Amino acid sequence: MSPVEGIPEVVAAADIKMDVVAEDAVVEVAAVEVTEEPSLDSQVAEKVVSQVKHYFSDVNLNHDSFMRKGVSMNDGWVLFSTLIRFNKLRQLIGVPEDPKVDDNKRGKKRAPRPPPIAKKFVDLLAATVKSGVSDEDKVEVNDTGVRRKEPYVESGEWFSRTVHVKGMPYGKEPADIFEELTAFFSQHGEVTLLRLRRNPKTKAFKGNVLVEFATVEQAEAVAQMTDLVYNNHKLAITSLSAYHDEKRNGGEYMHPELQKPGETYPTHEEWCLANGRESPSSQGDKKGKKPAAAEAKEITAVPGVLVKFTGLEGEIGIAELKKAFAVAGDVKYVDIQTGATEGIVRFKNPVADQVIESHADGLPVEDSSVVLKLEVVGEEEEKAFYERARASSANANARNNNGKRSGGRDNGGGQRRSKRTRN
Repeated sequence: MSPVEGIPEVVAAADIKMDVVAEDAVVEVAAVEVTEEPSLDSQVAEKVVSQVKHYFSDVNLNHDSFMRKGVSMNDGWVLFSTLIRFNKLRQLIGVPEDPKVDDNKRGKKRAPRPPPIAKKFVDLLAATVKSGVSDEDKVEVNDTGVRRKEPYVESGEWFSRTVHVKGMPYGKEPADIFEELTAFFSQHGEVTLLRLRRNPKTKAFKGNVLVEFATVEQAEAVAQMTDLVYNNHKLAITSLSAYHDEKRNGGEYMHPELQKPGETYPTHEEWCLANGRESPSSQGDKKGKKPAAAEAKEITAVPGVLVKFTGLEGEIGIAELKKAFAVAGDVKYVDIQTGATEGIVRFKNPVADQVIESHADGLPVEDSSVVLKLEVVGEEEEKAFYERARASSANANARNNNGKRSGGRDNGGGQRRSKRTRN
């Protein structure tokens, strides 16, 4: 998760199956050769201890489902061999990164099954935590792991002590953003937790942050501020409660990090079905087959998902455009005719206003000198866009029903079939 006692030291527990926390499922720790004996200076050792105590704190457990499950198993003990796989602790201890392998066809990088971590690193973590935890702390240690002294009791008090902040650039995430933002907001109160909001699929920073303060009064005072500027970006701040109510009253999907404790919400699929949106289950299998109902589904206009771009030049294709826009949001498809210098991108979520605002100076296309100018799609342009989408979808359905192959991949309608618009 995030700050260590108000000082952000970075995020999450790595992608580990929860059963590695149990005593009978200890993570394998191999005696991998280490060229140098690992060691920590006093400052880094202090950070390691603070980070471990943070993982077991109420502040973290309120949001960290992995650790909540961990402290509920194995009599509360979480093994050092599990903790060593958490991203931040790996960085602090100096564990080498897992090797990456190439995906044969797409050239993507994927991680194989996590390799064993040298026992010396686990021993160093254990020794550091043992020496740094005192009787006054809320955790205790033994030779194999750490646990809380008192059981965790779930509480929703954090909700009223949290503010929602937006206004930072979408996708632009400096390495030290946690430290910078915590120092920034600590000028106005005691920051106990800071969480970046990310795109669920791409993991890109959405430009929004949730900041939890020590008291409701501090949070309310910050929520009233209208003149805060961070790195030349004016911030829009509201209490999480007010932001939650605004979104819910507007019928928008409530992402888990915005949900109020004790209340029930529809799943994303349920929300999509209720609002006429394409749900994950309707997108067909990996072979490209689609259910008949999905093929005949009417394409409806969705507010806030379209962005117009201009300034395109050179031999830049759909793949490059999708990659450029991926830093701004989850792209559904791009609509542009061969040889055109402008087009429309459709995002999967209604982020158009935020994307345009965050890239007021333009959106650069990687490995080129092109900087795209972004603007709102006009009413007539939007109408024409969806007419093309429906026509394309109808033509594809007709060809499929006649058993004929289409001239190119149909990506849900809305793209003219041309050399440039194929995926």
